[in-house]
Formats: sequence, structure tokens, C-alpha cells
Amino acid sequence: MSNHTHIVLHVDKTLAEAWETEAVLTRYHKLHRGTLLTQKYVKGDPLTQGELISFDETVELYRKRLYDISWFMRDLNEYIAREANKEDDCTGRFYSPPSLTLSLRAS
Repeated sequence: MSNHTHIVLHVDKTLAEAWETEAVLTRYHKLHRGTLLTQKYVKGDPLTQGELISFDETVELYRKRLYDISWFMRDLNEYIAREANKEDDCTGRFYSPPSLTLSLRAS
């Protein structure tokens, strides 16, 4: 008996590129907090002309992330790791930085 699963993904890039701004933000905010600008927009607060430039770029970045398989795998792996950490009651920090102590040699 196998203990792993295979998943087949289908990415409909054309559909994702046709999503309205609200649809992109709704989907992205289900997974991530977003930025202050995207949160402000979702609340219905008006954005300035300068904010709109950055906002539009951010929405396009989020749209690309939503149909990118690498980002999907990143989110999936993070979720699995967090659940495993809860189950094991640990922090999940596997990296231990090298010692920062200096050894002084007499010359």
C-alpha cells in the first residue's frame, strides 16, 4: 500500500487573466493578508492616484501568483508544515545558525 498521493492540476490562465480586481483580491486574501493598499481597497476606502499605480501592479502580481503552480506548491507545503508543527507541538525551525562566538588566537 502506498502512502503518497498524486494530484493532477489544471491551470486555466485565460480564466484567471479575465478575473476582475475584486475576484483576484478575494481569492488572494483567503490565503494571504495582502498589502495595506489591497486591504484598503477591499474595505471600500478610496485610493489616491499614486496609490492606484502601486495597487494595479500588486493586483497583477497576485493574479499571476494565483495561477502559478510553484506558488500553489509553496502555499500547500507551508500549510502542511504548519499542521505538522501543531501536531508535533514544535516551532518547525530546523535551521540552527552557526555559532557567533569568536575564537581569539594568541599571536
